[in-house]
Amino acid sequence: MKQIRKRLFIDVRTNAKEREKLIKLAVENECNTLVFSFNDSIFKGNNKNLKYMKLARHYALNIEAGGHDLSLLLPKSLFLFNRDLFRMEQGKRKMSFHFCPTNPKTTAIISKRAHRLFGRVLQTVTVPRFFHLLPENNHESTWCQCPACRAFRPAEQYLIAVNAAADELAKYDHEAQLLYVDFDTEPEAARVKPRKNMCICSYSRTPAL
Repeated sequence: MKQIRKRLFIDVRTNAKEREKLIKLAVENECNTLVFSFNDSIFKGNNKNLKYMKLARHYALNIEAGGHDLSLLLPKSLFLFNRDLFRMEQGKRKMSFHFCPTNPKTTAIISKRAHRLFGRVLQTVTVPRFFHLLPENNHESTWCQCPACRAFRPAEQYLIAVNAAADELAKYDHEAQLLYVDFDTEPEAARVKPRKNMCICSYSRTPAL
């Protein structure tokens, strides 16, 4: 019988002691899956994480990776000399939130970074593997408004980026799934389709504790 995963997202800022409490809270609330940011120390071999990782294994909890991590796919350090990679707002390039997904240089970097991120977390994530790439908070008003991107609605811009990441995930594990948010208010007009290794996941509240 296929297991239904009930998820608890762990904020990257929580310390080891807080995480031990969250793991017990997850068990008490019948959650069977913990989701950590791609940038979390759990994926970096940090010894401080061993205690709560053992606790998670004791309760047979699944481990997944991701969250509001889209910005990890384009380092902000590139902004100074590569502003065209980032989103435009009222004629000016902005470093905060998202990027310019119609720029082929942007998607090339997204692919490269996604390949690296998936590779780093792959062995820790529970099989069958699930990953999450959620848009940033206030995401519907923080997408690119450059001439090329204006041809695409926010939900389509989001899919362009996530599709690039999904292609890299398939190179590691063709059975792994990349979960995304479908916030398209006009699905019948969608010109950008999700990859086959992507599936919709509904998040009813801020998915981080």
